[in-house]
Amino acid sequence: MSLPLVTAEEMRAIETRYREAGGSLDELMRRAGEAVSRIIAPDARVLILAGPGNNGGDALVAAERLRTRGQRVAVYAYNRRDQSGTDLTADGDSEQAELRRLARGSTVIVDGLLGTGRRRPVEGTLQAIIETVNQVESASRLAIDIPTGVDADTGQVESVAFRAALTLTLGFAKRGLWSYPGREYAGSVRVIDIGLPAEEQQPCETRLVTEGDVARLLPRRAFDSNKGRNGTVAVVAGSRDFTGAPVMVAMAAYRIGAGLVDMALAQTVQEIAATHVLEPIFTRLPQSPEWVDVADLEAVNRSLERALAFAVGPGLGKHPQTVAFVREFLRSHAGSGLKGVLDADGLNAVADESNWWRHVPKGLVVTPHPGEMARLLHSSVDAVQRDRFASARDAAREWGIVVVLKGAYTIVADPTGELWVNPTGSPNLATGGTGDVLTGVIAGLMAQGLEPRPAAVAGVWLHGAAGTALTGTMGEAGTVASDLLAELPRQRARLQSVPTLGYQEFA
Repeated sequence: MSLPLVTAEEMRAIETRYREAGGSLDELMRRAGEAVSRIIAPDARVLILAGPGNNGGDALVAAERLRTRGQRVAVYAYNRRDQSGTDLTADGDSEQAELRRLARGSTVIVDGLLGTGRRRPVEGTLQAIIETVNQVESASRLAIDIPTGVDADTGQVESVAFRAALTLTLGFAKRGLWSYPGREYAGSVRVIDIGLPAEEQQPCETRLVTEGDVARLLPRRAFDSNKGRNGTVAVVAGSRDFTGAPVMVAMAAYRIGAGLVDMALAQTVQEIAATHVLEPIFTRLPQSPEWVDVADLEAVNRSLERALAFAVGPGLGKHPQTVAFVREFLRSHAGSGLKGVLDADGLNAVADESNWWRHVPKGLVVTPHPGEMARLLHSSVDAVQRDRFASARDAAREWGIVVVLKGAYTIVADPTGELWVNPTGSPNLATGGTGDVLTGVIAGLMAQGLEPRPAAVAGVWLHGAAGTALTGTMGEAGTVASDLLAELPRQRARLQSVPTLGYQEFA
């Protein structure tokens, strides 16, 4: 089962319902503190930073349990009215001399300063505390719930944040732990069960995709299957200067299981593509030898007659006639149930068109990277990245289509407002052509019968898993997009051999 990623507001609502049902927050705090204490090695020398709220309360419970078992523990309090159980306070250590002494003598430093309630940038004394402990290289750092300074909803860090090697997030994973830069500050993440009812997962709008989710989505081939039953993808891509893109799209669709790929290409592009791939069939577009022209629409539509999904955009270029083709193609199928992916130059073609989303097929999936998303939203890359969840969610709701916002921890957003965060992938995917492969994967899954959102969720996961697998053999740099192609069926085969019950633990 997919794992909920909660916002701070959603977590507060979960705790409120728990209280209203007769649960005790003190009991939650006890369980949290005990869980933290069990993680820490028996011979560790521990410095615990305790802030003013429940996060600090969790930390103090952990300190009390550690002391009970005879461990060496120092508690350094920040802005905490109840100072019972504390050894030193930040108020009496304005230059942080005592904090530095304690930190240097510790092997574990525990962050219980603020938790999910932070809404303002970390500054002043709190900033100085975090900067001091972050500089101690001899100690391992552990955060309770979320590192102080990381926004629980977006993962943003406004000034500084506690750099954890391990974050023990309580009850449910916090959404900001799966978005950069918060993910970087969190280190490894473990979800700690503190006794909140499992049914409280349901109200969360954001979920982390698991292997079990994807395994359940993937279609299985019947023994008497044939290429027609496995679906045809129509690919409209490429131009004189970008002849590799359509090849990547087509072969990715094949490698993920599509039965047939029809490549509708300009003459020059077709001649080059045909020297690299043997499997696709070709629809030659007659109007221009070097780019797709609006006058080619009739030929493209003939290609679509036998296709169950399309992939339009990669490498098309920005010729005015090509831009006109993309717009007219979408309008000619507006409101239809046609499924497909619009990517790259297909997105650039509509970015300056007002209300373009009102004239598109119902089954459209768009796959922008942050730069393309910024152009579609008439915004900036920084604004998109500051809250990737809101950017993807709001766009999907307004446009009424599935949005795949690419990047580290790619987000799939459904028009209903649901968000799916992909945990797979590796830095080796940051190279030209890998987006074309993703386009082909999603289109190929739709051709096999998946609806847009499941195809996007499964496609993004498999694409990332292929990249991760290649890291083991090729490292984090040096992979090229075509390396992914042979790995895609391996990942699909591996996934369809695992149980579909999902996982309750993850790193």
